[in-house]
Amino acid sequence: MEQLIRVKYSKDEPIRYISHLNLVQVFTRALRRANIPVVISCGFNPRFRISFGPPLPLGISSSSEYLDIRLKERIKTEDLVGRLNRVLPEGLKILEAKIIPSSADSLVKVIDRASYWINLKSRGSLLNLEDDNGENKLKELVKEINKDIKNFLRLEEIMVEKSTKKGAKRMDIKPSILDMSVKKIQHQFLELNLCLNIGQERNLNPQYVIKAWLSHFGNNFDIKKICRYGLYIKGKEVIED
Repeated sequence: MEQLIRVKYSKDEPIRYISHLNLVQVFTRALRRANIPVVISCGFNPRFRISFGPPLPLGISSSSEYLDIRLKERIKTEDLVGRLNRVLPEGLKILEAKIIPSSADSLVKVIDRASYWINLKSRGSLLNLEDDNGENKLKELVKEINKDIKNFLRLEEIMVEKSTKKGAKRMDIKPSILDMSVKKIQHQFLELNLCLNIGQERNLNPQYVIKAWLSHFGNNFDIKKICRYGLYIKGKEVIED
């Protein structure tokens, strides 16, 4: 009897620099090596019946990616997790697996929100916390940056130039931005939380948002790392802990 399993996995160094197409190939090879009984499609070009969530932009890491695997026969989820983790390359790790109804909608169809943390490095000194008044200055700086973010999000439109297969295209990214705020400030580093609409109609690279905000804020930061830490269906994590 067939079985559909939804898998949660992480993607980090050094594998975060491979494309989505290459990622599909990596998982296909891993499933073969782990001898997982995956259903194979019919037709001229047979393929494993696996489907992924919204593609992760190149260079961005994640602790919350998802993959659906349709199996020919039932196996225990912990068995699938163990067998795959033994053969996956460094940077990919299965975190959790759950049996879902065979009729479940595809991940790309139902996932509608994503959350990211963004690590930025200041080109100068953000704050000297060893100062006698360091804590108060920290609170004021957080307040100031959050105020600037609110002003940024209040703009009627946030236009960026986005690269497409047909060339550069001007577009308003404001409808994709749900929320943005300061997460942490430490020495030269600023960490932000960012929440975006995502799905079949839109899959905005968070770098466009950050670069647009930096241009508005003063552009004295460099993006060091971006991580997608949550994917959601109607406000709930795809696989809840």
